[in-house]
Amino acid sequence: MATPLTGRVAVITGGSRGVAETLRAQGAVCAICDRGNAASHDRGNAAPPARDRKSPHDDLVMTLDLRDPMAVDVFATAVEERYGRVDILVTSATATTAAPFESVSARAERALIEDNFLQVTGLIRRMLPLMGDGSAIVNLVQDERCHALDAAVKAAVESLSGSLAVELAPRGISVMAVTVEQAYQLWWSGIPSV
Repeated sequence: MATPLTGRVAVITGGSRGVAETLRAQGAVCAICDRGNAASHDRGNAAPPARDRKSPHDDLVMTLDLRDPMAVDVFATAVEERYGRVDILVTSATATTAAPFESVSARAERALIEDNFLQVTGLIRRMLPLMGDGSAIVNLVQDERCHALDAAVKAAVESLSGSLAVELAPRGISVMAVTVEQAYQLWWSGIPSV
């Protein structure tokens, strides 16, 4: 039985295991990357089976650091070679400082910006050539009340998403910044243009 996302290719970044499970349930095949143990995003939390994982009907699972442009390029190349396209790109900008402004070091502030903004822009920039009419970029943002720096970075991702939505509309690519809860509602009701 066909489901709303049957045959769609979803690229999902770290911290989004439930997202991958939801998109699979809707019929998508997933390319997943995470800084930690990416294999934990695979079905059943187990390492990928020993069978050939190069089929375009199998998930692609890689452990890499999206803050490294060369690692992003390796991942994007693997996605392109396996699937030839990206229909849904899900980025995760949900890391937090969990601290008031005055107690966050300059180093922690730079790390937050790198984790929640620069890796998002870098991944989008690299995946855009693989995206066509009817594809979607979904930038996940924090859904809880945040401290000042967390809120500022969340606002940056939301602003980027709004501007990209206008910029990419002529190409038929929809862009949105949503919380994880809002994303689940979208996927169960159908992402616009996907």
